[in-house]
Amino acid sequence: MTAPMSPLTVGREDSRYIELSHSDNHRFTVEPEEFLLPVTSDDVVASLQKAVGEGRGVACRSGGHCGQDFVGSPRRDLVLDLHNLNTIGPSADGPGVRVGAGATVDQVQKALFRRWNASLPLGACSAVGMGGLVAGGGYGPLSRRLGLVVDHLHAVEVAVVDETRNVRLVTARAEDPGELGELFWAHTGGGGGNFGIVTAYEFRSPEHLATEPIGLPRASGRLHVQKIVYPWAMMDEASFVTVMKRFFEWHERHREPTAPESSLFATFFVNHSSAGMLQLMVQQDADVDPDGKVLGDFVSFLTEGTRAVGIPRGGVMSWLTGTRYMSQADCGDVMGARSASKSAYHRAAPTDDQLAVLYRHLHADHPGQASYVMFNSYGGEINRRAPSETVVPQRDSVVKSSWFTAWQGAQLDELHLGWLRGLYEEFFADTGGVPVTDGRTDGCYINYPDTDLLDPAHNRSEQPWHHLYYKENYARLQSTKRSWDPLNIFHHSMSVEL
Repeated sequence: MTAPMSPLTVGREDSRYIELSHSDNHRFTVEPEEFLLPVTSDDVVASLQKAVGEGRGVACRSGGHCGQDFVGSPRRDLVLDLHNLNTIGPSADGPGVRVGAGATVDQVQKALFRRWNASLPLGACSAVGMGGLVAGGGYGPLSRRLGLVVDHLHAVEVAVVDETRNVRLVTARAEDPGELGELFWAHTGGGGGNFGIVTAYEFRSPEHLATEPIGLPRASGRLHVQKIVYPWAMMDEASFVTVMKRFFEWHERHREPTAPESSLFATFFVNHSSAGMLQLMVQQDADVDPDGKVLGDFVSFLTEGTRAVGIPRGGVMSWLTGTRYMSQADCGDVMGARSASKSAYHRAAPTDDQLAVLYRHLHADHPGQASYVMFNSYGGEINRRAPSETVVPQRDSVVKSSWFTAWQGAQLDELHLGWLRGLYEEFFADTGGVPVTDGRTDGCYINYPDTDLLDPAHNRSEQPWHHLYYKENYARLQSTKRSWDPLNIFHHSMSVEL
């Protein structure tokens, strides 16, 4: 019989400290007095109680993929690394699945499929931790058909600290009334590091999406998958503008949740020209469209009549293989890199002038092999819900974008940050340098946090950072913060303010 694991403490003298002190973004270091790697929820409660009783600063992380310095700054005395809280099993109370906050997307996808033939609309980045993904709402290649990850959230287990510094573990469910119900709602997109330490989630899908006895949607049998490379040498500015506008126009036309087109998801990596190419990744449910007509028509529509030439690869694959083929793993040039990112929700296509700005910056003199704008399919089932039903208020967008650059070496910080800020702020110049809520855009995604939005030199709009992320839901988040974290134990540069 195997003895139960004990929580591990890693101090500065431990050779593992240097690895733990770096998260995904190497611009920032996390250097507490010690790291604690809990194994159970009780470990989290005990260590948190000890820390707050001693007045020590504390933070936590699951996958470590936060793009900003939310864990290491302000400096913490103790950081709880939740990687070992990764168990996945059936819910104890009715249908559904319980997932530890430290489990990764890859672990959950494989477990859901292999144990229950089920799926959730998880993200494409396989190493991202569930604790972070769910906290901000969560979306992925199945979201046009199944909605956001939090649309399937049924309960959250979280360690909280009251006004007397007493720590307790509570479970908040979707059906709970009063303050407990508000705590559940706050975890449907309110961002990480705000209310407590999440130790586990329970997922149970809405009735119209749950097809398996476990209470989740059935995984597809097969996927059509394509990765299409477009050499920049075959893409002049006119062709580029046409292709990008058509990408948006297709999603505007097919925004409804019940159409066959809602089973298609595309990610367009619009890379800096120094990378030599753009890349389109597309997947579609082959059970819905066995011949792949929707995918074929979509890809043809983008470039018809232009100079752009695509080089495709892929085919029909079983579901789990296809999902892994389309995933974005932690490997290659982004490992050990410094990075920065921004985001936007798009309700309609950008103007020709905006796309010309994008083309020009992508062809500027810049060492940008890892610099790009990523446009992702949105809409469909995501837009069925009302803006206040979950914390995520952006419920009528058709495309979501991520603006990203990565580099090696602190000496290149200003070069890369300057390029990204220059592109983003000129693209949104007519709205104060940010994607405000208007007819074309609808703010930003909290899981791609951007502290530039706090700075009036970069956010020149009349909409503050919290409106860009949460809109009218922010006041309700503040009320929940006052109830569940009255001492502001959990805070960072963009946390919900008391």
